[in-house]
Amino acid sequence: MSSESLFLSPVYLPLLSAAGILFIKSFFPTSIKRIAEYLGILIGLVLPLLLVLRLYPIVQNQGYIETTIGGYAQHIGIIYRFDGMSLLLILLAAAITLPAWIFSRNEGPGHSYFTALLLIQNASIAAIGMAADLFNLFVCLELMGVTAYVLIATGKKANAAYASFSYLMLSSSAMVFFLLGTFGLYNLTGSLSYEAIAMGLETLSGRNHYVAHFSLLLIIVPVLLRVAVMPLSLWLVDAHSKAPHAVSALLSGVLLKVPLFALIRIFSLSPFASSLALPISYAGAVTALVGVLLALSQSDAKQLLAYHSISQIGYIVSAWGLALHAGITTMTGSLLLSASFFHAFSHAQFKALLFLTIGKTTDAAGNRNVYTLRGANQALRNVGERVPLTMLCFLVGALSISALPPFNGFYSKTLVTYTLKGSLHYTFLTLASVGTVASFIKLSRIFLPSKQPMVLPAVQEKKRFPVSSHLAFILLALSCLAVGLFSEQMILFITRLISSEEAQTYGSSFFFTQDNLIKTALTVLSGIVLFALAVSKPGKHVLHFLEKRRGGFTDLFLGFATALGALALFAW
Repeated sequence: MSSESLFLSPVYLPLLSAAGILFIKSFFPTSIKRIAEYLGILIGLVLPLLLVLRLYPIVQNQGYIETTIGGYAQHIGIIYRFDGMSLLLILLAAAITLPAWIFSRNEGPGHSYFTALLLIQNASIAAIGMAADLFNLFVCLELMGVTAYVLIATGKKANAAYASFSYLMLSSSAMVFFLLGTFGLYNLTGSLSYEAIAMGLETLSGRNHYVAHFSLLLIIVPVLLRVAVMPLSLWLVDAHSKAPHAVSALLSGVLLKVPLFALIRIFSLSPFASSLALPISYAGAVTALVGVLLALSQSDAKQLLAYHSISQIGYIVSAWGLALHAGITTMTGSLLLSASFFHAFSHAQFKALLFLTIGKTTDAAGNRNVYTLRGANQALRNVGERVPLTMLCFLVGALSISALPPFNGFYSKTLVTYTLKGSLHYTFLTLASVGTVASFIKLSRIFLPSKQPMVLPAVQEKKRFPVSSHLAFILLALSCLAVGLFSEQMILFITRLISSEEAQTYGSSFFFTQDNLIKTALTVLSGIVLFALAVSKPGKHVLHFLEKRRGGFTDLFLGFATALGALALFAW
């Protein structure tokens, strides 16, 4: 099999598998449908991953593999380019999609349509990572968006359809500007391919420079909206909290990260674009701090996690923006980008784990209010869980996001803060880390014993806890531990994938220095103090005020206009 066939397999195998699942659903009985779903996941998700991993040595030697679909000439054909970032994105998507799908088997939405949508979504993610022209990128982003809209709407929670509609309206409206920007660059350069646009922009002069800059702005801001950097993050909370738990895990773990990979290609089109990366990195730092304050104020468990998705994306964008500003081909930029993507991978693991465990727990208790829910373990026992694996796996996720060793969050956050030390970003992210500890102390209280005895049904049916749920929890919890224990190898792997610079090694002596350990201890102690203040009477008044300060539908568009205007002012 040729290398071109191998690297395109994450695009065509999931689409073929999804088509097969939907065809069998229409004409065959339920037992055959189930088999088709399992085969579809194996062929459409697992097999492509194994195939592209075989290309790692080629990517290391050549840098990338390129092909034009249909054998057309490059200037008129659709070009796909597979490189290290493409491979990393495919790995990230598969690592979260598989446990989320396993969880959905019993917890919902466990049907053929859901499996087919997941496969289509993974195909679009792989295509985004390999797209080499702007219009193909637009099509793939919209395909990923359409599947996300449908997946959010499958939730049975109140207002799930409204949350999906709000996201659809804002995202689709924003992508109109993406098309306008694409037209502007095409009008100037006569091409849609990244490489030809970059060459064309180098020859521009006079008024055309301003047109090119504004066109790039029109492309960058709509893609940033899907990253959920403030003030473009208002859509996220309802979408993540109202969606089914498996979908919430995918939205937070994967879909928020995908646009960052696409933006790296866009920012490489013009040296001007790299100057915009600096204000974006500051926006990331502000996002981390404001997001965690809003998370701390929430009473709804899933909304608390949703705001933490916003906060954690701030860590990633801070390092990511500074990497692009420094230049990803430089040693500094390579280090910053490696730190950013390492935390993106870690965040995907522990946040997916948190959404699944908290989702299962709140469903079992029939309550999502972190102030009133207690005795969650008893609620889980009532639905058949004999060993408290859900609580234990939740604690793994909570310790990971709180950056405590030996879990992945400790290593990824330490690397991010190390790369940002001495900057204003570092101060903001340190304060955000304190708020994270306080938030998860607050959330963890749902597992404390209840002071009020639980009222059980008169005749209680013997239930069995779904094995698939435990399997999903264990896979994600073990991955959080494994990435932490093998952090040195993970960082080396990511650096070699995304950079031609010499990869730097980070052994345990780098992470477990006296300064890092003292900083971790002080962060935990400060988090405990902040939690105590938050549950005091004055603290509750402040948090209640913050909780009620939520934007409406029109504020979504105001946030988009603000971001576009702010970047435009900075550019000029």
